[in-house]
Amino acid sequence: MGVWGYNRDHVILYAADKIYSDFYQDLKGRVHFTSNDVVSGDASIKIRNVRPADSGTYQCKVKKAPGVAKTTVQLTVIDITGSVNITTPEQTVQEAQGETVHLPCIFTYVSKDQGPLDVEWLRLSGPNNEAIDHVVILYSADKIHDDVYPDLKGRVYFTSNDIRSGDASINITNVRLSDVGTYQCKVKTYPGIVNRNLQLAVTNILGSVSITTPEQTIQKARGETVHLPCMFTLIPEDRGPLFIDWIQLTGPQNEVVNRMFIVYLADKVYDNFYQDMKGRVYFTNNDVRSGDASINITNVQLSDAGTYQCGVSHDFGTAQRTIQLTVVG
Repeated sequence: MGVWGYNRDHVILYAADKIYSDFYQDLKGRVHFTSNDVVSGDASIKIRNVRPADSGTYQCKVKKAPGVAKTTVQLTVIDITGSVNITTPEQTVQEAQGETVHLPCIFTYVSKDQGPLDVEWLRLSGPNNEAIDHVVILYSADKIHDDVYPDLKGRVYFTSNDIRSGDASINITNVRLSDVGTYQCKVKTYPGIVNRNLQLAVTNILGSVSITTPEQTIQKARGETVHLPCMFTLIPEDRGPLFIDWIQLTGPQNEVVNRMFIVYLADKVYDNFYQDMKGRVYFTNNDVRSGDASINITNVQLSDAGTYQCGVSHDFGTAQRTIQLTVVG
C-alpha cells in the first residue's frame, strides 16, 4: 500500500491495486500518481495547477508487510505568474487532413520588466495530459529550434517573425491524422510561467472543397485592372456556410499573413479592411457560391505586388491557392 498525506490529511492512496484520490477536497482532480504501475517501485505523484495554498509538508508512506517506510517532501509554491499572461482560451482546433492548421497562442506582458523570453510548444499525453510526449518547437535566446521532433520536422513554424511582440502561435502544414492530440503553449519570462492547452482534431475529409485554378504568376502594368482567378468546386453534400478570404502573404516561405483585404462570409462581402485597397477590390462574380471566388483589383500599384492567397472553407473542407502578382511601371 502507498499513501501520500498532507497536514495529517490523506491526499492520495494506492491499496489493493486501486487508486483513491478524493480524500482532500482542495486537491480533488489535481493529484495523481505519475506511474501507471505503482508496484514497480514508483509512488511519485504530480499536482496540477499548483497554488500557493498547496505549500506545505507532504509525506509518502509505503507499507508492505512486515515493513513500513516513509519520507517527507517540502513544497513551496511561489506566486510568480503575474509577469506574463496568455489571452488565448483553451479550445479545440479542427482541420482537414493535408491542410495547414493554425494553433493560436497570444500573450501579454503584465509587468514592464521584460526579461529573457522562452516559448515551448509541447505535445502532451495521459488521462489528464500530465505527460510530455515531445517538444514540438522552441524559441529561446532569440533563436528558433524547429527540428526537435522528427514527425513535425519541416512542417511546424512560428507564424510571427516577432515572437516577443506577443504572438507565439504556430502553424503545422500538411496536417495528418497522427498529429491529433493535446498541444501546450508554454511562455516563460522571468519571473513568470504560463501555459495554455489546445486540442487538435484532424478530420479525414479530403476533396470536399477543391480549387481548380492553378498556382501562377500574373503581371500587369501600373494603373490597370488585374484579375486574380479562384475557381472552386464543392462536393454535393456540402450545403453549410461558405467562407472565402483573400489575403496577402509575406515571409521567406509565404508563411506570414501580411493582411486580409476581402472576405465573403454568411452571404456578405467585407472589403474595407485597408484604406489603400478601399474601392479598388471586388469579387468579379455576384454569385460567389456558384464556384467563382475570383477578384479584380483596379488601378493596380507597384505596392500591390506580392503573393496573394485565395482560401475557401466549407463545412470540414478547406482549400487554398496562391497567385504571384507582379506590377511593372
